[in-house]
Amino acid sequence: MTDTTPRRKLAAILAADVVGFSLKMGENEDRTLKNLKACRSITDESITTHHGRIFTTAGDSVIAEFASPVDAIVAAVEFQKSIMARNAACAEEDQMQFRVGLNLGDVIVEGDNLYGDGVNVAARIESSAEAGGIYMSAKFYEEVRRKLDLSFESLGDQHLKNISEPISTYRVNLGVEGTKAAKTQPSTASASANKEPSLLAKLFGTPLKKGISASVAVAVLGLGGYWGVQQGSKPSVNPLSIAVLPFTNLTGDPSQSYVADGLTNRVTSDLARIQDAVVTDAGRVLPYKDKTAIVQQVGNELGVRFVLQGDVQRSADKVLITAKLTDASSNKQLWSDSFEGNMSDLFSLQDKVTLRIRGSLGPQMLILAASESEKRKSIPQASELLLRARALSLKGNDIANFEQRIDLYRQALKLEPNNLDAMSLLSQSLALLGPRSPEQDLRKSRINESQSLALKVKEIDSNNRNIYMPLAIYDRENDNLFGARQNMETWLELNPNSRGISTYAYILLLNGEATKALEIVSKIQKNNTKFPSDTILGVLGRTHLVLGQTDLAIDYSLKATQVNSKVSLYWVTLAVAYALKGESNQAAAAVAELKKLNPNADGKSLNYVSKPLSASPPSYKEWYEKTYMPAYRKAGLTE
Repeated sequence: MTDTTPRRKLAAILAADVVGFSLKMGENEDRTLKNLKACRSITDESITTHHGRIFTTAGDSVIAEFASPVDAIVAAVEFQKSIMARNAACAEEDQMQFRVGLNLGDVIVEGDNLYGDGVNVAARIESSAEAGGIYMSAKFYEEVRRKLDLSFESLGDQHLKNISEPISTYRVNLGVEGTKAAKTQPSTASASANKEPSLLAKLFGTPLKKGISASVAVAVLGLGGYWGVQQGSKPSVNPLSIAVLPFTNLTGDPSQSYVADGLTNRVTSDLARIQDAVVTDAGRVLPYKDKTAIVQQVGNELGVRFVLQGDVQRSADKVLITAKLTDASSNKQLWSDSFEGNMSDLFSLQDKVTLRIRGSLGPQMLILAASESEKRKSIPQASELLLRARALSLKGNDIANFEQRIDLYRQALKLEPNNLDAMSLLSQSLALLGPRSPEQDLRKSRINESQSLALKVKEIDSNNRNIYMPLAIYDRENDNLFGARQNMETWLELNPNSRGISTYAYILLLNGEATKALEIVSKIQKNNTKFPSDTILGVLGRTHLVLGQTDLAIDYSLKATQVNSKVSLYWVTLAVAYALKGESNQAAAAVAELKKLNPNADGKSLNYVSKPLSASPPSYKEWYEKTYMPAYRKAGLTE
């Protein structure tokens, strides 16, 4: 007979549920329940195998108690990897993703029921976790961090619903090994698990994305090697995290700041091309520009292990770049160096900076890096124009900014007609600006020119990192939803950790995948809470609007306008959301701001991310016609 006497105990608690379960049930109950049963057999087997006790469950949720935190996390890692393997082998509509929260705390056991703060905290941590993720409290983390071959990342203090005090939270970096000898039980997540991993896999846990330049691969491989050695010492900070502070302009001429700004942007972008490297978003480091930085303070504020600093001096056609890399945890300067050359060799100098970071990994890689540099060699005037355009990209994505960048890229191409950097970046800028153009002919010509340039670059370099977004936008504008999604997924493979995820999210919305859009954009947003990107805030606002979460749509759209008030789309989302709430005065105020910004805007330029394509699902088309457009008209927006 079950003992029903309440008793207190210290226990490790595992809380898990299925992401988007209610939505799946609404789409197809029978299929969802069949898939839940299959996944629950996986989770329950792992839990019981590792000595866990499953308590009363409801729907898709699981609450389990373990005597040992080690058993709890081993079970969680095992079933998450097994579910990943299952997802890889089944159709998309049959896939399920679990999120897991772990806590160590005082609980009350009463028969088949489990109560107490220990359970509540685990459940709240679980609800904050990303799809497929495992999050835990600091108390739990302290018990397991030195006992397992796992890598952890600190997420800082989290304010969780109905929990009075903020909870310090960590997550497991699945696929990134730690340094301890103890191993979890083998997972079925990969059929190739017994194969000897490549050098990149040993450093990063996953393969490098295709299309990466040799110089950048070498640069971050060196950092990866160093991080791998140091990984066990500071598990609270991602071992592959780095912030590139704005390079300082020491020319004495403020008009020359574009050289330093362009260099900062290039180095940041190059490092961000490495899968699983956590490179701080450019917007987050801008507040440190032209300020004396205390490296350890920067490391704590941005949550990074390494900080790269530098300055630029120029005399006539000569440029001197000085850079240094510092370990923010110890304030130890790992290296410093200076690089001198001609303005025509700016890209070569940039490669030298990144190559110096990685140390020396062999003459073959050095040869490849030198070859990459030679391909990008420019004459002084063209390189200056490209740097100015790169520097402008840090300042926003409003129409005037795009027009300035486009003009600079065109000037560069007049000087160097075959410059692939200028050609691909011009294509990207035209694609992003084209749909916002108020005149139909101008809109069409910009989109068509963008595609033509992208295809020309693709013939020469199919792995160019800039061209697949323009191709995706061209497809979207020409009613090819499948092509748009496919091209954006290729673009994201070449540009991980990028704010360009917003374009992909808008395409997902058109495809009726608002929940997925919210998940991927929220993941980027979590790493940019201190210095948010207006593009990320804007797409979050639009996504919540599609999901019917009007208050959140207003909140994020307001934040987007506070960061950058010159983007029409944010005001459109805001006006529609207010109209849906019946707040006509606020809706009118948003429309007034929009008209001041863009008085000639027509319905097509205001609705280019909203209007369904022929392949959009019926549910999205119905939302657009019966919810969005009535509110759009009610707000007084131009059709």
